Amino acid sequence: MVKKNTQNGAKLPSLPVGNSNWAEVKAGYWSADKTQLITGLLDKKSMVAIFTRPRRFGKTFAMRMLQSFFEKTEKSNACLFKGTKVWQKREYRAEQGKYPVIFITFKDAKREDWRLTRMKIAAAIRDEYDRHATAFTARGCPETAKSFYRRICVKQETPDDLDGALGVLAAALHSYHKERPVILIDEYDSPINYAATHGFGEEALQFFHNFLSGAMKDGEHCRLGVITGILRVAKEGVLSGLNNPKVYSVFDDAFSDCFGFTEEEVRGMLATFGHPEKIDEAKDWYDGYRFGGCEIYNPWSLLNYVDDGFTPKPYWLSTSSNDLVGDVLSRLSPEMRDTVANLFEKKEDEATLSPDLGPYGLIQDNEEILWSLLVHTGYLKVTSGPDSNGTATIAFPNRELRRVFRDDILARMKRQPSGQLVGRLTRALSSGDSERFRKSLEDFLSVSASYFDTAKEDFFHGLLLGLMAALIESYEIRSNREEGDGRPDILMRPRPGITLPGVVLELKSPKIPARASQKRIGALLTAAAKQARKQIDEKRYAAEMEADGVPVLKYGIGFSGKRVSLA
Repeated sequence: MVKKNTQNGAKLPSLPVGNSNWAEVKAGYWSADKTQLITGLLDKKSMVAIFTRPRRFGKTFAMRMLQSFFEKTEKSNACLFKGTKVWQKREYRAEQGKYPVIFITFKDAKREDWRLTRMKIAAAIRDEYDRHATAFTARGCPETAKSFYRRICVKQETPDDLDGALGVLAAALHSYHKERPVILIDEYDSPINYAATHGFGEEALQFFHNFLSGAMKDGEHCRLGVITGILRVAKEGVLSGLNNPKVYSVFDDAFSDCFGFTEEEVRGMLATFGHPEKIDEAKDWYDGYRFGGCEIYNPWSLLNYVDDGFTPKPYWLSTSSNDLVGDVLSRLSPEMRDTVANLFEKKEDEATLSPDLGPYGLIQDNEEILWSLLVHTGYLKVTSGPDSNGTATIAFPNRELRRVFRDDILARMKRQPSGQLVGRLTRALSSGDSERFRKSLEDFLSVSASYFDTAKEDFFHGLLLGLMAALIESYEIRSNREEGDGRPDILMRPRPGITLPGVVLELKSPKIPARASQKRIGALLTAAAKQARKQIDEKRYAAEMEADGVPVLKYGIGFSGKRVSLA
């Protein structure tokens, strides 16, 4: 471990780990100058801009910077911007401290049902109403607005009140300050994502459509609107109530250097803290994201890495979970499981990506949306493309994300009720205990209840491939790849230095007559397993491993519903 030290006898600045208060950080911590976000917004003159980036990439920090710049306050914040990029031109400086600002974050508005979620949403809105109480209590404020304000403050708002709360607040501020407010909505999709995986997605989508459009539809009471989130869900109609909102995603060149750290910024930070030679280690662990055409480092992980004495480890793993990603990854098709296994080998693969992440109900069944979800949430990166057809090359960004995949995604399966069975099953497989493997597989299918009752061979193949992913540290796992004289269903070759046998799995699902006896079913499964085992030898699936001196376990598997036979 490298310890932080003083640089030429001078005390090093503190690092803003976990601190999203931009003004506080700017006044007393190390930070990168990201005020080009302000100049870009002012230059483009878009009324509503939407930024989608992975979690922990500085979205809230950027929004607090916008608040500090635009908000009209008793004590000027101008001193915080002197020397930054936004302070270089007079026309930018003239915008500082000029407007009322609405800032609402929905990052914590997640509860198990819509009623409780609405209560959290109402609490976030109420806080902002309290912050701007003067606009409602001032002489000249219409009685209807004052009455609305009182209902919000005493928690007696109706659902319609909540839907229109942003518009009412914006209008009140415009009237009081004689300037249209800047509206900042942080993590707008956090409750939407949570609702989508807990059965009340439609209610959340409808609310946010009404809430956002109430203030930003025509710009009458909005000087500038900025919205951040992880995903773009335009197809759901959430943003359809806004006039020509401009979305800047991970695929866009504009604002690509405004979230996360660029290489230049990382080199500057490492030099400031006395260890510029750590750039290769930092790059290996935390670089690799590409926003538009810009290479980006994970800022959360870099700050923790330096603050922790330059100790490389997956800091992103300990941040808040993404329920939508977890839910989707548990339902990967056999083909997509195969692609993810290839990506884990530090390979690249092609995928068709979509700029929109909706409708949510189809995510599990739409490969295009699935890959886009993993790119938008930061689990995968785009190395080239997408082209005019939406085709891009994807890969894991860096060593950290490979560890996150291993320790988080694979661990999800182990934490499920059947997790102990999965461990028993994979241990039995790699040890060559065929009967224990068969029994563990049947036990796993049994606890999975009716979900697998009517599973066909391709689904069973995907299930088994997913289970084998728990052994990915020890094996190179291939699915339906050419080997010998055919394509084995699953082939597992031990990694260099691993003294385990190779494994070949071939699957057969016999047709079972409608009223077949248990004895008849058993006979058909046994015959199918023997046929699968014979195919392994006839097609020489294990020939390459055997030629290299690797002992090979060969399993023919016959299955139907929750019953399994091995040969």
